Amino acid sequence: MKFKTKTALSLLLSVLSGAAVASQAERPNILLLVAEDMSAHVKAFGDDVAITPNIDALAQKSIIYPNSFTTAGVCAPSRTGLITGVHQAAVGGQHMRTRDYKESLYRAVPAEDIKAFPELLRKNGYYTFVSSKLDYQFSEIQAGTGPFTIWDYEGSKPSWRGREKDQPFFGMYHFNISHESALFPKKIEQNVAEGIVKQVVQPEQVSVPAYYPDTQIVREAIAQVYNNVSAMDRQIGAILNRLKKDGLADNTIVIWTTDHGDGLPRAKREIYDSGIKVPLVLHWPEKYRPENLPARGINEQLISFVDIAPSILTMANIDVPSYIQGSALLADQSLPKRDYIFASKDRLDEFNFYERAVRSNKFKYIRNYLPNKPGGVKLGYREQLPIMAELWRTLENGEMNKGQEFWFKPRPAEELYDIINDPDEVKNLADNPKYKDALEQMRGALTDWQHKVKDYSKLKEFDQANLFWPQGKEPVTPEPTITTKDKLVVLSNSNKGASLGYKVNNGKWKVYSKPVSLKAGDKITAKAVRYGWKESSAVTLTIK
Repeated sequence: MKFKTKTALSLLLSVLSGAAVASQAERPNILLLVAEDMSAHVKAFGDDVAITPNIDALAQKSIIYPNSFTTAGVCAPSRTGLITGVHQAAVGGQHMRTRDYKESLYRAVPAEDIKAFPELLRKNGYYTFVSSKLDYQFSEIQAGTGPFTIWDYEGSKPSWRGREKDQPFFGMYHFNISHESALFPKKIEQNVAEGIVKQVVQPEQVSVPAYYPDTQIVREAIAQVYNNVSAMDRQIGAILNRLKKDGLADNTIVIWTTDHGDGLPRAKREIYDSGIKVPLVLHWPEKYRPENLPARGINEQLISFVDIAPSILTMANIDVPSYIQGSALLADQSLPKRDYIFASKDRLDEFNFYERAVRSNKFKYIRNYLPNKPGGVKLGYREQLPIMAELWRTLENGEMNKGQEFWFKPRPAEELYDIINDPDEVKNLADNPKYKDALEQMRGALTDWQHKVKDYSKLKEFDQANLFWPQGKEPVTPEPTITTKDKLVVLSNSNKGASLGYKVNNGKWKVYSKPVSLKAGDKITAKAVRYGWKESSAVTLTIK
């Protein structure tokens, strides 16, 4: 991938050094801004009800991708695919959540070579930081619970200001004001009272999707989504203003997206477009924009969340590991376009599901491996939404049509939808002989993908748990070994999948990537962690 040349001096320095990639000073900063639980309720994406001036302003000078898709309709599995560039079922992170499985304790344990892409950035000189939410299935939800080698900083005050002078940064912010929980009545009341959320969109302004009955309570729920999104937009604006104030806007690639669809029933947790289709905005500063990409516009190609990791690595001029299942489509226009995206739905709390989906530009196909069970079930967390009580009421009173009832009824083994003519996916065409060719094509595409991608759901979850944490006991990463030669310190570990970190003279923890040069009297402390395992105890050596 070619970035535009900026100055004669930088070109000369590059030639003189023989560098194969850009110098550290030339590498872009990168921000990944991720709203939670949100479909494309943005004016720039054609939603005239939305009040999103900050995202709209960003979109005006960016490329927008209206056909972007997460790999799951719920946060932890989706985030697993995002952070690794690998479909969550291929690393054992497909169930919601690993920590909630009642039969045996376990966490996902990816293959030895699979690393979170921010760790690869960090190994290559980037300062990496994240806000409080992790939720990768091999971590817990909150900061301080994941592999310590991924981030330089994780917590409630994320900022690029903790980096070294001229060090490039990668930052990931999460915005939970748009989360499902912000639709719970007490949380709405609190956010409005504190001035965080303003009730600027009214129920009569919204459109009701075909899978909902059109009632006042349903409209109120949808309007609240818009109001929470507007609050999120103000938070985006604050970060972008801070970036500009610090003089970094011209050096920072900005990606804004969401972790899956709306936090409403029949959207969140599902693999219909309402659950997995998300907006994505990509802003390139002119100095880093690839020559084959326009500065702004609409790119209609299919994008999967597993494409984000390789794209960001490519933006940073870092080689993309062979294990990554996505493609750097956001960074390199010359790469082959996708014909399909794929998504998965597995256990949700105590309810078992096993569904796989493939989507093209024309059709969506869903294969249900546990058929004859309803999709709409009484999840305790979701039941706190007033709209759920309204849906149960209208169902019991016979006020729903067949398309609206479908989610609550026993589901068939196969579903096929004409996305163009039925974007809300309420008319299942799997049994329609007119669509036999489309059904066979989509069924074949899913089968081909399944032959290529490992899927731990082929195991019973108890067997998966026992494979990762035998007898429900968390494995402990072996301690690292510290050796020295000519004051170069080398770290190693008996477990090939372990990531290594160290600190010198009680300084900050750093991720280990190559031998460290120290002087006599320096003290190095090291520890190791295999993703999904308990990190090792620390070992220390003083250089003589």
